[in-house]
Amino acid sequence: MNVKTVNWLDSSAVLALFLAEPGFEIVRDFLAEAAKGSREVRVAQISLTEIAHSVCRDYDEATAREDIRLLRELAVIIDAPTDAQCLEAGLLRSRVKLSTADATIAIQAMAAGAELLHKDPEFESVPGLRQRSLPYKAKKERAPR
Repeated sequence: MNVKTVNWLDSSAVLALFLAEPGFEIVRDFLAEAAKGSREVRVAQISLTEIAHSVCRDYDEATAREDIRLLRELAVIIDAPTDAQCLEAGLLRSRVKLSTADATIAIQAMAAGAELLHKDPEFESVPGLRQRSLPYKAKKERAPR
């Protein structure tokens, strides 16, 4: 039986890919493996909200819509949380300083047995989360397109 490696992309990892930020090569390589069928890559549905907001804030609505369209064309599974995962995310958020979206993403990644790729130091405080951090940004900067 062939078991695929499962990776979960945080919104920050998707944005790293789109903006060619440090660490984007890891995301790109995982997606290439997913396209070949040797890896499974998932993205939380709530990440669509975070990505659209971030891109719209830094660029414009048209670019945000295009980036979401491009994401849907990649070899990713966009995964909606279950009611139970929403409950667990709320409980996690009460114990660890995370946004609602990040708590949901962490819970979904853990439920899938996935390693979370991210650029968000807040995930480091989540017990039991398998994770790989991409290089963190020094400060918020608008990347050229």
